[in-house]
Amino acid sequence: MPAPKALSRLPKPLLFGLYGAVGGLLGALVFGELIWFVLKPPAATASLPEPRVAIAASKDVEVFVDGRNAFPVQIARADFTGPVTVRFEDLPAGVTAAPVTIPAEMTEGEVVVVGGRSAPVTTKTARLVAEATSNGKTATADAAVNLKVWNPPRPQADIVFVLDVTSSMQWAIDDLKNGIGKFANTLAKARIDYRLGLVTFRDVTVPGEKVEVVMFGNDEVFTADGIDFRERVGTFRASGGGDIPESSLEAIAAATQMPLRKSATKVLLLITDAPPKVLDQNRRHSDAGIPAAVQKAAGAVKAAEIDSVHLVIQKLDLDDYKSLMSAGLEKTGGKHFDLGDIVRGDEGFDPVLATFSTAVTEAARAKVPDSKPQVASRGEAPVLGVKSLQSGEQSAAGSEGKVVLRSGLWAGAIAALVCLALLAGQHHYLRGTLPSFGGVVTGLLGGLVVGFVGGAAGQGLFFLAPDNATLATAFRVLGWILLGGLAGAGLSPFIPNLKWTLGLAGGAIGGAVGAVGFLAASGVGELVGRLVGGLLVGFCIGLMVAIVEAAFRRAWLEVRYGARETITVNLGPEPVKIGGDAKMCTVWARGAAPLALRFFVRDAKVICDDTVMKRESQVAEGFSKEVGNVTVTVRTGTGAVAAPVPASPPPPPAKAPLSRVSADDDYDSLPMPISPPAPAPKPVTPKPAAPPAPVVAKPVAPPAPAAMKPPVPAGGLTSPARPATGSPASPVRPEPKPATPAGAKHPDACPGCGRVNAGKPKQRYCMVCDNTY
Repeated sequence: MPAPKALSRLPKPLLFGLYGAVGGLLGALVFGELIWFVLKPPAATASLPEPRVAIAASKDVEVFVDGRNAFPVQIARADFTGPVTVRFEDLPAGVTAAPVTIPAEMTEGEVVVVGGRSAPVTTKTARLVAEATSNGKTATADAAVNLKVWNPPRPQADIVFVLDVTSSMQWAIDDLKNGIGKFANTLAKARIDYRLGLVTFRDVTVPGEKVEVVMFGNDEVFTADGIDFRERVGTFRASGGGDIPESSLEAIAAATQMPLRKSATKVLLLITDAPPKVLDQNRRHSDAGIPAAVQKAAGAVKAAEIDSVHLVIQKLDLDDYKSLMSAGLEKTGGKHFDLGDIVRGDEGFDPVLATFSTAVTEAARAKVPDSKPQVASRGEAPVLGVKSLQSGEQSAAGSEGKVVLRSGLWAGAIAALVCLALLAGQHHYLRGTLPSFGGVVTGLLGGLVVGFVGGAAGQGLFFLAPDNATLATAFRVLGWILLGGLAGAGLSPFIPNLKWTLGLAGGAIGGAVGAVGFLAASGVGELVGRLVGGLLVGFCIGLMVAIVEAAFRRAWLEVRYGARETITVNLGPEPVKIGGDAKMCTVWARGAAPLALRFFVRDAKVICDDTVMKRESQVAEGFSKEVGNVTVTVRTGTGAVAAPVPASPPPPPAKAPLSRVSADDDYDSLPMPISPPAPAPKPVTPKPAAPPAPVVAKPVAPPAPAAMKPPVPAGGLTSPARPATGSPASPVRPEPKPATPAGAKHPDACPGCGRVNAGKPKQRYCMVCDNTY
């Protein structure tokens, strides 16, 4: 390809970078901006003031009367990073919701809606409003939410605490008194229609001690007032008990006789630090009778349809009470809480009551599936506009497809021109001609395809960028890296023995630098930013592909055109062809055979195939050969001495004219085709003439007609003509061959230096004189 001579001496990376930069700039300026203008999507509406905010939430939310429900809300910001306040407006009567502030750098919060006890059952559309203030300007956005208020049946739960109030249990009395309020509130928030009961016990074998079913202020054995329960528990003082075992089984039996609601979840919680007391026939405690007595109590639990029995006891007493835990209707059974852990801990009964309240709530709701409000679904994330990879403009929501198409074609136009420019640069670098029409079409289409895929993929990746300036910039750079990497991989087939992975790496680095250039130049204007970005992407792709090619090569050819002009070509499985046919060969050598040499790598060895001599040999570092007007040297980077080329028998002397000698032979080693001067003829001593033979007169036959004479061969007779019969033989002496005059030049010799060069007149080339004659 014709190019300024100054470019021929540039390093390959810089040369390729310049060609890529020209292609990238032309692609962005001529085709890219045209595509950018024609495919411009509609702009995002600018009705929202600055700063801008958007909000999204579930379209349907429900809340119970005397209940609450929480649901997520999402917001999006533009041109600010501060907090956003979310509040409800136009709520139904009796329903409240506290405002929520979503902090900076966060995009999601939770809104809690509370239904009052007097809230009417209704459905109403409320407004969820997001508001933000920045730089003295306020932005608002809202979303409609259908709020349903209803009053389904509340799950019922009857809970009986079976409490040991002997002298060692004052701490348990105090902890239950202090924790029962929180326990009751938890049930109330869960919309559980609960009732609390209390059965106390000591040792019934001690006079004056008994099992007591406690009555509350309403003269009932159950209360739904946590305060009332708390005050009643506070009236007890730990005392009595006698020996260690206590009358816990009698207290369990009394609890099963309480008026429990049939539809309620019925739960017992036994709290004691002693094993059960069982009397024998002599009214003395008998450990042997414990299993049978516990089984009897378990039978009473089943008969009363108690759902579960939970135990707060010492671990050493678990074997005595264990059958009570499985006596309830729940298949999972009751829970055991180690009394020792509670005593040793700092939180008292609070963890036990928290776990116990969860178990009661789950069991109660299981009987009434509709008692729990439906969790609101997460709404779609709000979108202020569609972001573009190659500009800061916001397109209207819904135009994502057009934005992807626009970005892909813009990148495809740049990649197509970069590919074409680098393809032309490759031809120039190897001293070839302009790319063929087929090569141009292939380069353009290949660049267009990989550029489109890279641009579209990069834009798709940029769509995922979060609403954060720093992360958005990082995603923009990642998008450009993807664009450049795919473009570099697409260029690899046009560079001899360059792996696509190396092209991908070089292109990715170029894309990253292009992204930085785009971001830096965008301050002047987005048009300038895109042009600078296209130029830098092209330059860096060409530069980095050449650098990566040189960095990872294992063997290459050093092609020398003269003292100051040298190029390199990578070697690999694909043969590098050298010869005088510019279309066929990778490296054009003027004056050489159409295809003189082929170099390639096979089994990690460099092979030289001399197509003229029909000889293939293994070569190593430093092997050198002249071909036409170039000198080819093998380089492997090892510094090893060249492997000797196996000697071949010299070809038989050519009988053909000198014009048939190959143009890539080493002419200095061939015998000069100029015939040596003929030796001077030796002086011939004249011999005395023999006397003439006597002539005998004989009749002479008449001469044959001229038409009857045989034709004479063009080269003359090969032997003397036989004389006519009866005539004496006359000796015929051959004519001596004229000798070539001394100092005469061969017709194929160079007029300047006399070197013989094959070829036709005016087409012969002398590499010594650099002359065509």
